[in-house]
Amino acid sequence: MTSLYRFAFTCLYPITLVGCQITSVVEKEPTPSLEAPCWLQAPVQSNQVGFIGTAAPFSATQNGSLIASRKRALVRLLEHYAISEIDIELSKVTHDSKNISLENGQIVYFSDPHITADTLYSYASTSALTTNKQCQSVECDFSQCQPSWLCQNNHNSVIGVSYYTAFAHQQIPMSAQNAKILAGYLSQARVNVTEQLRESYASDAQSQSKYALNLSRQGDVSAQKIEQPILMTNSCTYGATLFANYSLPTQQEVPLSTSINWRERQEFEGRSIVLGNFGEDGTIAPDNLLSSAIKFAIRDALVELAKIKGIEISSDTTLVQNEGRYFLNNTYYTIAQTVNGRLLDIQINYKDGFPNVYVWLLEGS
Repeated sequence: MTSLYRFAFTCLYPITLVGCQITSVVEKEPTPSLEAPCWLQAPVQSNQVGFIGTAAPFSATQNGSLIASRKRALVRLLEHYAISEIDIELSKVTHDSKNISLENGQIVYFSDPHITADTLYSYASTSALTTNKQCQSVECDFSQCQPSWLCQNNHNSVIGVSYYTAFAHQQIPMSAQNAKILAGYLSQARVNVTEQLRESYASDAQSQSKYALNLSRQGDVSAQKIEQPILMTNSCTYGATLFANYSLPTQQEVPLSTSINWRERQEFEGRSIVLGNFGEDGTIAPDNLLSSAIKFAIRDALVELAKIKGIEISSDTTLVQNEGRYFLNNTYYTIAQTVNGRLLDIQINYKDGFPNVYVWLLEGS
């Protein structure tokens, strides 16, 4: 390793690893603790797999909202079990019957609706609903990793995030859409990026000097597209933001130990652990959404994984001395790799009202 290479990375890593020293300070509006059907934030239980459908609470047609939410829950169920003839099955849904028989003989059961000021929720399952048990709403606590799936180490799941949408009943579907985007990045991503580390030093005849160091990045990180349906298993709320845990249709990996503090590790079983960040330097996502900040933090971590796999380095240096001295060094890092990773941990702070996100990824096997 050349001295220039060592110098460049001693400059790079304090920039990328600064998040390890940040104390978690969360700014969010307090939300009252409310009760709702337990299936609303835990649609999948050990003895029951269910699906949530949503609609606006008011409709121009009588019982239109109830029927629409039940149909949307049924679509999720049919997609999950790869049942065809969706239109035929949807035509069986009514407001006054709490179950239907599918063409394959299975029975689908619907819950009573849960209605809030802006959303009507329905729940569908192939298992009979034997209770209307109510549960306290679950709030996300990142400092305590509660619920535990927030600091997930299961390769077979991913978190989908959605802020309060223009139409509130679209918040759950939007979280699923965002979860698929993140799953695509973690499953397989193509990194084509060039970074430029610019170091300059100038002094004048009065012996006044100025030193500057700047790192810039250009390029793209593209993700694999996930086509298969994903299954929402749990959710929690963080102010007006919904965090939902989704199970992916991939082969289950052996769970990692939850007792490990991944933030203090640089490798695990021969695989690298890297930190990705978005927002620490004041950068704001174009849409100012937390889901976008998480996506950009994961992309940042994927670039770090790609650097480990391989990187090309070139540099040029300029030195001028004329009534003072001027030194400029440009180092270019070209990265072109295909990588995948496993999300180990996530930390979210707010700085001046904007999200600051850190993620820890384990290099894919």
